[in-house]
Amino acid sequence: MANLIDTGWAAWLPNELIAAHEARQGGSAARRALRKRLADGPGDADRARWERFAVVCPSRIDLPPHPADLTEEGAYGLLDALGLLDADPEPVELVLTLDHEDVRELEAVRSARDPGAAGAGGIPADMPALDNVLGGGATGRNEPCPCGSGKKFKRCHGR
Repeated sequence: MANLIDTGWAAWLPNELIAAHEARQGGSAARRALRKRLADGPGDADRARWERFAVVCPSRIDLPPHPADLTEEGAYGLLDALGLLDADPEPVELVLTLDHEDVRELEAVRSARDPGAAGAGGIPADMPALDNVLGGGATGRNEPCPCGSGKKFKRCHGR
């Protein structure tokens, strides 16, 4: 099965599709969890992630307009269309078009992250630290993996 981190989709896939991917890899408990998630419907965070995914989803894929419209078969179909059910998926390269305001915001974030950059005023308080994500900090074996998979570090990237 495909590793979502290696394909580049981990940060973009909606929670429903991540659950479907885990259900394909897992047993009956994972499939039950997927069915329950789809039956319960999306929360606010799920809807926001779905909208973000709709921006980067390839146009060749027929994406339902709302996560509530997704079925179990539809989730597997989307994963297949994205190539995530293949034994050796090809990596994805996302290219986004940014308007002037987005570029200025991105430059502000980059300059805040680079202490040597001109105009760097330090890292804003609401910006997450890069230590654990990029390996600068110590992640304990039983802590959540910094990749965002939701798994313990020892079961994900700690091997």
